[in-house]
Amino acid sequence: MKKHPVYAYEWLSGIPFLKKALEIPYAHHERWDGLGYPRGLKGQEIPLAARIFAVVDVYDALTSDRPYRKAWPKEKALAYLQEQGGKQLDPEVVAAFLRLIQEASEP
Repeated sequence: MKKHPVYAYEWLSGIPFLKKALEIPYAHHERWDGLGYPRGLKGQEIPLAARIFAVVDVYDALTSDRPYRKAWPKEKALAYLQEQGGKQLDPEVVAAFLRLIQEASEP
């Protein structure tokens, strides 16, 4: 499982129009606190596009049914994202995501 960012990078690197986006699959499992993989990047060492994708990816994973668990309610997933800001996820990206979700739910 921890090798899939490396495999994605290797497989996609041969596709010319994806070159600029390779940082996303390669770094989306890096963690803000440096405990992620595959390279152990920390904080702003992680490309911004990958930090943004990581927040969206976690939210989607939590709010989708999986074979091993039911989807979390939206409120629980958003609370988890907030809790992970500064740990797993970029706190500024989390704050921006939460603002966008809030604005989208306003009439």
